[in-house]
Amino acid sequence: MRTLSRNFFSLFFSDILSRLLGFIATVYIARLLGAQGLGLLSYGMAFFTYALLFANPGLTTIGAREIAKDTGNRRIIEDILGLRLVLTIAVFIIFALGVYLVPGQSATKTIILTYLVSLFPLVFLLEFVFQGRQEMHFIGISRLLQYVVYVCLLYIFLKNRIDIYDVPIYFFFGYGAATLFLIAVFFVKSRSLSIGFSVRSWHKIFVMAMPVGFATIFNQVALYLPAVTLGLFYSKIEVGLYSAAYKIIAMLLIIERVFYFVFFPVISRQYRIAKDRLSRSFALLVRLLFAVTIPVTVCGIVIAGSIINFVYGAEFSDSVFVLRVLLLYFLITPVNTIFGYGLVAIDQERRFFKVITYTAIISVILVIILGYLLKAQGAAFALLFSEMIGIVLMNRQLKKYIDFSSLKQTIKPLIASLVAGLVLYVFKQGHTIILIFAGVIIYLLVFYIIRGFSLKELSDYRQILYKK
Repeated sequence: MRTLSRNFFSLFFSDILSRLLGFIATVYIARLLGAQGLGLLSYGMAFFTYALLFANPGLTTIGAREIAKDTGNRRIIEDILGLRLVLTIAVFIIFALGVYLVPGQSATKTIILTYLVSLFPLVFLLEFVFQGRQEMHFIGISRLLQYVVYVCLLYIFLKNRIDIYDVPIYFFFGYGAATLFLIAVFFVKSRSLSIGFSVRSWHKIFVMAMPVGFATIFNQVALYLPAVTLGLFYSKIEVGLYSAAYKIIAMLLIIERVFYFVFFPVISRQYRIAKDRLSRSFALLVRLLFAVTIPVTVCGIVIAGSIINFVYGAEFSDSVFVLRVLLLYFLITPVNTIFGYGLVAIDQERRFFKVITYTAIISVILVIILGYLLKAQGAAFALLFSEMIGIVLMNRQLKKYIDFSSLKQTIKPLIASLVAGLVLYVFKQGHTIILIFAGVIIYLLVFYIIRGFSLKELSDYRQILYKK
């Protein structure tokens, strides 16, 4: 119980600080470089993300799962590092040649190529090792270090729009610091670190990771396609308007990231030794997630205008509607992620791949069509519609193996959220920070009054998740 609690809260709070620092960096860049500068950097970051997907096609997810089953498995660590190194070199060369050969503005090409250099420190980022061993506090520290370095470099050296080309360099040093920290911890605990170059082992790992890898690639391609599509059809300003709203959602999605990192190895282990607890465990996870995403969505929609104006300024007023749409996307995507990686945890990665493939195809089609017709707002709607289809399909697949209820977990959080949202609507002209705190307090108070979680339920949940 202490281990799981420590893992959850250490990763949760460190990720809050990390995402907050990253968000502060985004705000600083947006205010200094404007919508066009933010759009150019977001465009380059989208290409970096695509390259990273091909350099790590599900390898670390499978690595974390296998290490959770056997924490002393050094061979898979070594083989994954070797395979990632080879894939990263190949992907970097292919993407660099593509950027060089395809016509485009030199500024855009420079930004993309500089971001691609950050692929190399990520080869040796050992997060998957510490995730599998359930030593999440090391992951939390590394992420915090990454963003501290990145933000400090931004604030020290980024002074005007000419310095925009240096931002990807600061990004590289941030990831480099995180990687060196985890390597140092690994050396202290394990005394050595080797790279495996066994083609036979690589083939076995790649085959095992392929469904997860391709599913992740398809999903992320669809997720980052709005920035690319808007950049091709319209100006970088339109990309900036969309990205400004999405950066807020990305910060909120810390809850998705933490739940995945903490509970994925727990579910993997339960499937191996205590399958009878899986149904109640998933019911708990869904209820906890909805208890967070529903109030954030309802209250966020009410004060979206205040949030955008407070964070970015009047120049980004066209991002308000985009933010409201993306908040609905935030409502369901963490739950969808838990369903998907739940399938991976119970060795059903092929079904996970199948659903993600369908969803990604739908998302790509919608992003291109709606993004072209409705610009940033259309791209946001495309993400929302495809995610709604995805959660229905993923829920259906998971329930073939695990029987639990999803919709009834939303009733009490929705009641408390509507009360908080109504109060915020009445006083929506107030200061943004005060409105946010008021919304949190009102929601928690109403949730407590209507007994969102009873003491008996909490006791049952502890037995479900912590019983060995």
